[in-house]
Amino acid sequence: MFAQKELSKDYSYTASNPYKVFDADNKLYFYRDGEIMTVKIDKKEILIQKLNSAGDKPSFIAEKLYESKELFPKNYQLEEVEEYGDKYYFFFSSWDGDNEKEQLFYREIDFKKGEFVGENKLMFQVEGKIAGSPTAILYIGMFAPGISIGVQDKFDFLISADKQKMLIEYRKKPLVKSDKKSYDIIGVNAYDSNLNPVWNNELTMPYTERRMNLLDYSIDKEANAYLLVKVFHDDSNDDKKHRKDTEANYHVELFRVKAGTTDIDITKIDVNDKFINRLWLYESPDDYMVCAGFYNKGKVLDNVGGIMVFKVKKDGGLYDKSTHEIPLEILNEHVSNRAKKKNNKADEKGGAEFNNLVLDKLQIDTDGSLVLLGEQYFYENHPMSKSNYVSYHYYDVLVTKIDPSGKLAWMKKLPKRQIGTRGRGGMSYKHFYANNNHYVVYLDNVKNFNLPVDETPSTHSDGQGGYFTSYKINDATGEAVSSSIFNVRDMEDMTIYQFSVKRILQTGDDEFALEVYKKKKEDVMIKIKML
Repeated sequence: MFAQKELSKDYSYTASNPYKVFDADNKLYFYRDGEIMTVKIDKKEILIQKLNSAGDKPSFIAEKLYESKELFPKNYQLEEVEEYGDKYYFFFSSWDGDNEKEQLFYREIDFKKGEFVGENKLMFQVEGKIAGSPTAILYIGMFAPGISIGVQDKFDFLISADKQKMLIEYRKKPLVKSDKKSYDIIGVNAYDSNLNPVWNNELTMPYTERRMNLLDYSIDKEANAYLLVKVFHDDSNDDKKHRKDTEANYHVELFRVKAGTTDIDITKIDVNDKFINRLWLYESPDDYMVCAGFYNKGKVLDNVGGIMVFKVKKDGGLYDKSTHEIPLEILNEHVSNRAKKKNNKADEKGGAEFNNLVLDKLQIDTDGSLVLLGEQYFYENHPMSKSNYVSYHYYDVLVTKIDPSGKLAWMKKLPKRQIGTRGRGGMSYKHFYANNNHYVVYLDNVKNFNLPVDETPSTHSDGQGGYFTSYKINDATGEAVSSSIFNVRDMEDMTIYQFSVKRILQTGDDEFALEVYKKKKEDVMIKIKML
C-alpha cells in the first residue's frame, strides 16, 4: 500500500535531459545567476560542467575535460574548492621532496566559461612536513575497522563573516615524538578578498600536545585569528568519564592573535560540571565571536546532554553564557518503551542524554540568533566466522534555535533510521534556509511519513530505494511539517541511483537542485521548487 503514497503538493520537480556520467571521487556543486557549475575530480581527470537552472527544467550547457597531469604536479593533493571574493579557486598542495617543503597553490576557475584560467599560483611554502588530518568517507575522527585512512586535508580554510578575509591554518608535524614534551606549531596565513597576503606567522602553542586539543579556530574582518582549545589539568589527554568525577579534568581557553603578531592573549573559560562534547567558534555579523556546541555529564563521551552558548568580545571578555539541557520529552520522542524507561530512570539520577549525537552545522542569523543541527551517528562492527562487516547508522536529527539573548527559542527532533554498509552512501541529510524556514531533506522509509511521537521510525536501508523527504521548520515558531517529495523508484517514470545529500545545492529562495544517476551511463539534474 505504501507504493501508492501521495506526494506533497508543497513541492514540484522537473528533470533535465540525460547527459553523460563522469565517475569521480569528488563531486562539487556551485550556483550563480541561474547556472550550476559542477567540478568533478578523479585521480587522473577533472571535469567541469555547466547547466542552466533558470528555465522550466534544468538543461545541459557544456563541459570541459582536463587531464590532471596537464594542470597540476604529479603528486598534487586536492585541498579545497572555494567560492571566495566573487571568484572560484581550486586549492591544492604538493610536497617538494627535494627541498623538504610543503607547498600550497591555487588555480582560478572561471564560472561563466566553466574552465580553469591562468596558471597555478604558489601561496606559501612550509619548511618540513605538515601533520594533516586523518580523513575517511564519514565524520572526521570516527573510523571503523577496515576503512582506509590517509593523511590529507593538510590545510584548513576559513572565511570571515563579511567574506573579505580568509584564514588558512596548518599544524606542523612534531619533531619530538613524545607528546609530553612536544609543543604544537600552528601556522596561520591571512588573505584579503583577492587572495593577497595580509599576514602570516607560525605560533608555538603554550602547552604540550598531551596537555591540549584544538577544538576550532576562526578569523574576524580585521584578520585577527582565534583558536579555541581544550586544556587538560593532567597528562591524560583524555576526558575523565568515571562516575565519581563531578567536574571535567580540563578547561577551555580562547587564544586571540592580533593580525601580524605572534603574541597569544588567553581567555580562560570554565566549564565546571559540563563535559564538552564539541564546541565551534564563529564570527557574528555584529562584531563579536560566538561559541556554541554540545556538552554532556561526563559518563559517555559521545552522548549529549545539552547546548552551551556564549559570546566573546574582541578584548576576550565573555558574556551571555547559557546552557540548555535537552528535555526528557524530546529524548523520549520516537523511541521504544524500553528506551523511554531507561531515559526516565537516568533522568531521575540526572543522567538522561541524547546518544551518539554529532554536531553538524551552526548557523548565525543576522539578528544574532543561532541554529544548531546535530545528527545521531555511530557504526557497529559485526564479526563473522571468516570475515566481518561494518554497518553505519544515521539516525535522528536535533535542530535547536537559540534567540539573540541566549534563551532557548525551540528544539525539534526529526525522526529517521538510516542504515547502510558502504559508509555514508545516500544517508544523512542536507539543511538549507529559505523564506524564513529551515529545510532538512534526506531519503527515508515512506512508513515514517507524519510519524506520531510515540512511534519509532521504520528503517531505511541505504541503496534500497526510498522517498525523498523534507522537514520544513518555521524559523520563528519551530513548527515542523513533514513532506514526501518523490519516490526514487518512480521519478518522472525513471528510477534514480547514486543519491547523495552532498549532490544537493540550493539555487534560490524557493528552489534547490539534485544530481543523480539514471543508469545507461547518464546523469540527470533535478530541480525542486518549494511552492
